[in-house]
Amino acid sequence: MAHRSIRKRIGAWKLRNKLMISYFVASIVPIIVISITVYQISSKSVEEASQEFASLYISQATTNLDLFLDQHDKSTRSVLLERDIMKILGSETPFSMDQTIENKKVLQRFFGRLSEVYPEIESIMLVDVRGDIHHFTKAADTVNTSVLQEQHWYGSIRESEHSMFVTAVHDKSYYNHDKGGAAFTVGRVLWDYDGSYAGMILFDMDPSNLIQLSKDFLSIGNRYDIRLMITGNHHQLIYHSDAATGKIPWKQVIGAAYRSESAGSNSDTIVLSHEAGGGGFLISAEIPLDKLLARIKSIEHVTIWAIIVSLLFIIIISTLFSYRITRPILELRRSMKQVELGQYSVLSPVPSANDEISGLIKSYNNMIQKNKELIEDVYIAGIKRKQAQFLALQAQINPHMLYNTLESIRMKAVVKSQDDIAEMIKRLARMFKHSLGMQVEHNRVRNEVEYAANYLYLQNIRYDNRFTLEVNLSDQVLDTQIIPISFQPIVENCIKHGFQDYSKSLIIKIEESRIPPNDVLIRIVDNGKVLSDEKMRKINAILQQDVDAGANAIVDLDTIQGIGLRNIAERIKMQYGERYYIKIGSEGTGTYVELLIPLQ
Repeated sequence: MAHRSIRKRIGAWKLRNKLMISYFVASIVPIIVISITVYQISSKSVEEASQEFASLYISQATTNLDLFLDQHDKSTRSVLLERDIMKILGSETPFSMDQTIENKKVLQRFFGRLSEVYPEIESIMLVDVRGDIHHFTKAADTVNTSVLQEQHWYGSIRESEHSMFVTAVHDKSYYNHDKGGAAFTVGRVLWDYDGSYAGMILFDMDPSNLIQLSKDFLSIGNRYDIRLMITGNHHQLIYHSDAATGKIPWKQVIGAAYRSESAGSNSDTIVLSHEAGGGGFLISAEIPLDKLLARIKSIEHVTIWAIIVSLLFIIIISTLFSYRITRPILELRRSMKQVELGQYSVLSPVPSANDEISGLIKSYNNMIQKNKELIEDVYIAGIKRKQAQFLALQAQINPHMLYNTLESIRMKAVVKSQDDIAEMIKRLARMFKHSLGMQVEHNRVRNEVEYAANYLYLQNIRYDNRFTLEVNLSDQVLDTQIIPISFQPIVENCIKHGFQDYSKSLIIKIEESRIPPNDVLIRIVDNGKVLSDEKMRKINAILQQDVDAGANAIVDLDTIQGIGLRNIAERIKMQYGERYYIKIGSEGTGTYVELLIPLQ
């Protein structure tokens, strides 16, 4: 009931309002859908691009970290190749004064080579089996060994599962001068050739130099405020990009732990993680959603303003166009009101524009001038003549009595067990039944195919199965309506004019070809004798004669056959219109007949 009420109210609107609202709705709905779709795709693309960049960001950081670890795996191993150094570290007895001086020279040369090859190392420390620490620093500073040995990280490195280790970021309180900075330590537990503990080698480095990203990566990372963290096995921070860039002091990072899964639970942050160093380290990148959504918000604002401007533009255009369209229609309506009162002399003023509405008004004025003549003299008389011709053509075959007689004969043949004769009579009876009772609106192509097949069955009995019917029609074409008795006369002509002798079988094909927008061309082709070009031209000329040309124009093409091609041509034009036709032609190996009908 609600739908009916709405439709009733809409139907009561004026045409101007309907045009304006329909134009507005038809225009704005696609704009809104497209705008929302573009916004969603754009925002999704921005988010995916940011995540892809973060993945690349992590990938480059992982590559840098892997290179760093590989490099310092080699640097810490280099001490194992120094026999003099390993001898110094592995000695459990104190050295003499002269030997101590000589050892310092050996150590200093080793420290110098390492610092030259690896400039990122700030200090190098060698711990011997007695626990004594030999150190080297680039700056004018020294290491307080007693304070160093009290560091928590220092006490745990002997229990490291790996020979090489990287500590979490820690303070530099064990230095005598530079105590305020932060460092992380890379080292290795040294084992002698016989497998005994030989000491440790330690490198102190600035954590800001752990990851070296390109300027482009750093620029985009700062734009989206991407934070990069590196943690070890115990989730202790080794590196934090905010501390490395000076956004926060290192003292906030020292001793802090970080878990990417807990950070990922925060709905304001997107977290991506990647393992490095064979799984011993985890690199995590955090992307704040507010930075990410800032660009998406700008896209949203542009989309909203685009929709608003489009709304205003469409309202103005729809109002102007609806008024321009409906004004001449209103004038035409006033004139039609006068015609309803019998005033045929009243004509509607023709607009100056040369459009469809102007053509409609001109046609209306012409209709008013000739209305009575068309109704009384042309239209009604023409319709009656068409109906009379159609009924006369349909009444050419009336085999009612013959059908009943054939059915009686068939029953006697069945009783006498004459199956071949009964089948022949059955097929012939079906043909008469089809021609007797079929109406135009009920007859379909499949009925015509069956009628032609029954006819060909009977002819095969006479000609010793010399005829073959091949049907290549789709279900849609088979269910299309067609005038009755249209295929059988054509098939009959194929046999009459195409069949030459018993040495060659006659193949008759029924094919289809779709003609846009909604027509079908049915071709009945045989491989028999080809008609001469002159005869085909005459036949086609006769088939194209106007239906109303009169009796003198009608030439019977098949006087022996009942209906003939001319009859089919007349009925096609009367049933479907002048543009539909039947014509005959040849294609080298045989003759074809084409019927153009609407696809229903």
